[in-house]
Amino acid sequence: MDPENFSHYINNLWSVFTLLNTKEDIRLLFKDLFTHTEYKMFAKRLEIARLLMEGERYEDIQLGLNVTAPTITRINNVLSEKGDGLRKACEVLKRLEEKYLKLQRQKIKHLENPLAARLSRKTLGGALLKVGLKAIDQKITQKLSERSASNELPL
Repeated sequence: MDPENFSHYINNLWSVFTLLNTKEDIRLLFKDLFTHTEYKMFAKRLEIARLLMEGERYEDIQLGLNVTAPTITRINNVLSEKGDGLRKACEVLKRLEEKYLKLQRQKIKHLENPLAARLSRKTLGGALLKVGLKAIDQKITQKLSERSASNELPL
């Protein structure tokens, strides 16, 4: 295969991952591209990295995820040598989990004292401004994704 064409194919793959907007779209692509076992392995590798970064022991990871020590070692070596992609993915997941936990705490607080939650609501103008800023942020994120997808990356 011509290396220049192959580079183009690889960049198309990165572009698709960047431009797909929903978890469902990505799930469908993975189901088409990878076997069930392959994407299960990818998920386990990401979880291994997350657990290693949290300081979990090999034995606990082995038992919890039903993986072998060499698999854990391989991911640990990737994290030790570079691992920028895994680190960034784990950071994104950590922020997502923190956001989820914060929302859960707010729901609990609201259920414990619904009157206080009603009294602390923002004004209509503030709520509208927040919605507008969120829409602008989504548009900027979309443009950045499109720009990133159009960049050619080295193999």
